[in-house]
Amino acid sequence: MVAGGGMGPDDEGISFAHALATLKEQGSALLVVGSVPEEMFATASTTMLGDPGADPPRRRLVVTPESNRESAQRRLRRTGPLSSEYARLITRGGQARSAAAGTRPLDEVTPRTHGIDGSIRELGTTVAEVIEEFDLFAGGLEPAEFRMAFDCLPTLLAAHGRETTFRFLHVMIAQARSASGLVHFRLPRDVTSEAVRLFQPLFDATVELRIEGDGLDQRWHFRDRDLTSDWLPVAEQPADN
Repeated sequence: MVAGGGMGPDDEGISFAHALATLKEQGSALLVVGSVPEEMFATASTTMLGDPGADPPRRRLVVTPESNRESAQRRLRRTGPLSSEYARLITRGGQARSAAAGTRPLDEVTPRTHGIDGSIRELGTTVAEVIEEFDLFAGGLEPAEFRMAFDCLPTLLAAHGRETTFRFLHVMIAQARSASGLVHFRLPRDVTSEAVRLFQPLFDATVELRIEGDGLDQRWHFRDRDLTSDWLPVAEQPADN
């Protein structure tokens, strides 16, 4: 999941590697924070969705506002096959979805897409159905085989408020953990913001992003360990995970 070295003293590096391995083995949810441009977040998200050469391929779901459809499709293309047993896209926003469908080239290869209107209940049900279908395709998902990128936290907060969003996240994360999935949710706020502090207890780790020069760095904060990584570069290609 993490590319680059420089994790500090050997004992700290070993602890960090063990913490990451534990997340993969048990199924986990990551909160990705930091106000970085969409394309920078997409780079980090791609590494979390997995290695395109993984065997068997990761089963990947991206949940995104309709306006980010193309970015989400690129992430799925870069991380494995696009057939429906391995890749799905859920877009939220009905009117924008209809307009985009009319302008898409007929020969463009795209993942199977589920369009959702403003209903948070429908969104949750669709995510659960995709996880169930992936599990059936796999004959039982292995740890970290299922990956999900969830980009819709800001729009859920704006539409439904903190209490409803908190309850929704609690259910989504429980479903992902039951499938031993490795999932990440984007909240483009500073790590010290009130919204981040509210949601952090739901997650196994918080991944903080920042721009450093021309590159993108990440720092991991683990909830149940007294452990925070150094700032590490985010690779442009997925790590072996």
